[in-house]
Amino acid sequence: MVSRNRLIPVILIVLLVSFTFISPLSASQDPTEITPFIGEDDDYEKEVEVGEKTTFRWTVYFNVSEPYAVKVVTEGFETCHTELTPDFFILHEDESHRIVTLTVELPRAPERRVKEGEVNFTFRRLDEAEPRYQESRRARIEVTGLPPVEDENTIVGGYENPLPEPFDGPLGAFLLNLLIWFIIGMISFFVVTPILHALARKTKTDLDEKIIVMIRFPILILIFLYGMIYSLFRLDIPFDIRASVFQLYALAVLVIGIYLSYKVLGAVLNEIAVRRGGKKSPFGIVLKPVFEKIGLIIILLIGLIISFRILGIEVTAVLAGAGVLGLVVAFAAQDTLSNFFSGIHLLMDRPFAMGDVLLLESGEYCRVEKVGMRSTRLYNIRDHEMIILPNTAIANQKIVNVAKPDSKIRVLVNVGVAYGSDIERVKEILYDVLEDHEDIIHEEGFEPVVRFTEFSDSSLDFNVRFWVDHYLKQWDVASVIRDRIDKEFRDAKVTIPFPQRTVWLKNEDGKDKK
Repeated sequence: MVSRNRLIPVILIVLLVSFTFISPLSASQDPTEITPFIGEDDDYEKEVEVGEKTTFRWTVYFNVSEPYAVKVVTEGFETCHTELTPDFFILHEDESHRIVTLTVELPRAPERRVKEGEVNFTFRRLDEAEPRYQESRRARIEVTGLPPVEDENTIVGGYENPLPEPFDGPLGAFLLNLLIWFIIGMISFFVVTPILHALARKTKTDLDEKIIVMIRFPILILIFLYGMIYSLFRLDIPFDIRASVFQLYALAVLVIGIYLSYKVLGAVLNEIAVRRGGKKSPFGIVLKPVFEKIGLIIILLIGLIISFRILGIEVTAVLAGAGVLGLVVAFAAQDTLSNFFSGIHLLMDRPFAMGDVLLLESGEYCRVEKVGMRSTRLYNIRDHEMIILPNTAIANQKIVNVAKPDSKIRVLVNVGVAYGSDIERVKEILYDVLEDHEDIIHEEGFEPVVRFTEFSDSSLDFNVRFWVDHYLKQWDVASVIRDRIDKEFRDAKVTIPFPQRTVWLKNEDGKDKK
């Protein structure tokens, strides 16, 4: 009989051997009971407008030691543009989960209002050809942005068709809605618009009246178009035809919107031109046509982008390319653009007008002949020359508009007398010279002034300051005043000195001699 002490070691050895053989069997057991887990991390019933995109996401888990290949395919969204990322991947211990993204872009003319699709996940071991598991998930999209289908056989306001037989069906609703929208359009054209026009007459500007007149007929067309579409959709029309018709309606509305935008822009620019001096002003002659062309280009570009979007054409790449091209053109033509914007600044800020005389930093007196979008033409009054300066040169230098605030200008005449002259007598003579000249102003605040300014090397210096009534007379008047000063000083025995030098020469005998 085996003792208990010997039995215990035997039992332990048997258990150890059994565990050694059983463990590999367990490890090599076919994991048929292990199934993948697909987490739903999103909302899978969405409302999406025609032509727009939406995204669905799933997280795929598979916690096993063996690597598995996962293939993902979609069904049900064949008429849409779809993008599945990723559609194939491998799950293993280091990467036990992946996020699958399905992007669906609806067409501009979908064939039905509700689109349902299915995403199928197939799991296969790498050492096997046949899949082990298959899972599927559903996604649902309700198309929005189109008139509802459920409003068939109704009239404006959602009321049921009240007509008797045989017009109590969709055809009768179509005809009745057409009549109602025609009446609405006529009321808008003959009642509402005249009332608005009468109210606009009470304002200080006539811009609102012009805009009301411009939009009156296009608004009537928009009402009729909408009424036609609204009435047409009361009929039993397939959904894809509804979508196509609505697309054409959107394009028609876009064309009318482009037309109205351009007309309103022109009316606003005309009003600005009137307030800035009329059609013959610099703004009316130069800036208004430029702004009209720029505005037309911008309106057409925006309309083109919107039309592409209505038609379902992707314009992101085109816009990116246009942006890059715009940067290249801006760098290549930066001097031209700088002069262009400087010209706009000069015409908008209006530091001077056509015909004004400018004193440039170079000392030239020039009359403004024309301000263009790239350069400014100036006429040099004293030298009879035409000067053409880039607009940046005008905008970046200090200029004096001698024609503003009025035509008066102050003239300075400097004169010197000999040392020993009677200063009070000199001032009296100078005031007498200025007294009787017809072009010199003697009004209060503009009186002539004589000042004793400096003890110079050979003379006592005086400044004679006076105002003339027009800046173009300053040189003639200054010349006449100098002539009179010289005559009066001669008559009064007042000496006008000139610089003198004493030169000392040394003879050969060493004596100095003047």
